[in-house]
Amino acid sequence: MARGGYRPGGGRPKGSPNKGTELGRKTIFKTTTISGSPEEIDALKELAEKKGMSLSRLIIKTLLK
Repeated sequence: MARGGYRPGGGRPKGSPNKGTELGRKTIFKTTTISGSPEEIDALKELAEKKGMSLSRLIIKTLLK
């Protein structure tokens, strides 16, 4: 019995839309990456936790002030 790999006719049909706001999602997010030493990242995580925010939200709010 074959497992995985190519299957004729398998997969998403051509022209089908990606999931997005038209299919009920409220918000579409984009991602980015930051680099820092382990100590710097830990300090950011601790600060976010103290403020009751996610790390992403803390960084965005801080940078967009």
